[in-house]
Amino acid sequence: MKQKWQSYPSSIRLLAIAAIIFSTGMACIWPLVTIYIHDYLGKPLTVAGFLLLLNQGAFLIGSIAGGMLFDRWGKMRTIIFSSVGIILISVGLGVTHDFTMYTVLLLLNGLFYGMLSPVLNALAVVLWPEGGRTGINTIYVALNAGVAAGSALGGLLASISFAWTFFGNAILQVIVLIMFVLTLPRQLKAAADGSSQGEQANTAGTPAAAGQSAAHLNPGDALAPLQQLPPKKVAWGALLLLCSGLLICWIVYVQWTTVLSTYMQSLGISLRQYSLLWTINGGLILFGQPLIAWVIRRFARTLRAQMLLGSYVFVLSMLILSQTTSYAGFVAGMFIMTLGEMLVWPAVPAVAAEFTPPGREGFIQGLISGTGSAGRMLGPLLGAIIFQHFQAQGLLYIMAGLALLAVAFFALHSSLQGRTGKVPKTTAEKL
Repeated sequence: MKQKWQSYPSSIRLLAIAAIIFSTGMACIWPLVTIYIHDYLGKPLTVAGFLLLLNQGAFLIGSIAGGMLFDRWGKMRTIIFSSVGIILISVGLGVTHDFTMYTVLLLLNGLFYGMLSPVLNALAVVLWPEGGRTGINTIYVALNAGVAAGSALGGLLASISFAWTFFGNAILQVIVLIMFVLTLPRQLKAAADGSSQGEQANTAGTPAAAGQSAAHLNPGDALAPLQQLPPKKVAWGALLLLCSGLLICWIVYVQWTTVLSTYMQSLGISLRQYSLLWTINGGLILFGQPLIAWVIRRFARTLRAQMLLGSYVFVLSMLILSQTTSYAGFVAGMFIMTLGEMLVWPAVPAVAAEFTPPGREGFIQGLISGTGSAGRMLGPLLGAIIFQHFQAQGLLYIMAGLALLAVAFFALHSSLQGRTGKVPKTTAEKL
């Protein structure tokens, strides 16, 4: 593991460390928001749920806006603007006790967090374009490590004062901002210089550069280098299919945090046992990377296969839950669902990066991030409606069917890219 970490570029290692700190700060707040609104601000749980829904909507808008600013306004400007916004709002959340002001700040917090979140994946693409899935997966693992650390830290800070969960987040985001300001400009310059040298080397190696006329080239020779270039325009049809599949996967996944938690309590499964499932989830993501690497090498050597396999795993998880009411069955379902998450969540942004035109990395990654937020918005409402009409087993069967629909969207996306001759080449050798 240490050798693998050291084999990554220093820019990716620094970005991963920043992602851990960023996610740790964010996780200090989010597990406690509902408790804070209900217990300290005296509002019913329905109000807390509605505010979280609005927060995800603000996150969605921020993700798209942040991606566009990343491309058009500048990478460092976007990072500084969004980071300063998060810091100031976190301090404001810590000092306010007015519900109206808290609501406004919570929405702004979602907006600025949404702006900064896609920047991490976009930077992984820009700083290490040849990294493929590996760079984005590194950020994915780093963010989950931060969630595990932040959840524990948030509980510790809340035992002192709820205000310190917000202040702690602000301090950690200051550290992230300092890291970016001190190291990122140099890393971006090095990446740009490396890209320019690579383009010059490719140009020098072509027959035309050697003085040969293009008229003497074989058709296949002329087309080969062109097929390796990124598309000049965004492939909107393929991108829509990709986002549709991701949206459905998130709708299925988010049932674990909403309807299924209530269902498990009705079966006599305690909150402590339910929380343990998320400990299993986090532990598998952090320590199960060798397992998922073996799965990919053995069963999903391309990104296309990885997305499809992950979607099928989502189907399997829902079907297992539909046939059990025991805690062991839920443990198995969570284990399998986590494997699906580890396959799909890093693969989709990596696939999107394969077809991103230069200079549009932020927008595309922002759209991917916003799609996940949309799934987290729609999932609880859709799941509650289905559960009310068809009970738990009906919900689980319908979710399994939706996961199959995600398989279809991902397959159609791959088919469309295949017809345009732009199929991703990323394989397990890059892991």
